[in-house]
Amino acid sequence: MFKFSKKPNTYGPFDGDEDVTMNAVEEEADEGFGDFDDAPAAPAAPAAPNTAALKIINPKSYQDASEIAGYLMNGSTVLLNIETMAREQAVRMIDYLSGATYVLGGLMTKVGKTTIVVAPKNVDVSSIEAMVGN
Repeated sequence: MFKFSKKPNTYGPFDGDEDVTMNAVEEEADEGFGDFDDAPAAPAAPAAPNTAALKIINPKSYQDASEIAGYLMNGSTVLLNIETMAREQAVRMIDYLSGATYVLGGLMTKVGKTTIVVAPKNVDVSSIEAMVGN
């Protein structure tokens, strides 16, 4: 939006016949826009993976949770074995991944005493559950 002002040293009511100029601040801002045709195209959204990958991970600590959530965001199903983790770290990781799974509309299910499947939206985990066995 432009702000218009009268020529400097001109006072009194504006009657519409006087010359007006844009404020210097607005003129400087205009100079930076250039031609929109030269602007690069916006990056495309990441393509959906063609095949669902299964990642088998043995996390060591809570710090691995963001990497696992990244796999989930990219459409991979993750099979977690939390057997070697400290209980407090495992609980924190499961809480974190539970939130990420919920936000992404996925599914988290326990398939063994220390084995958890984390799957993205629209992935059937029944074959993984059968393979691992309850």
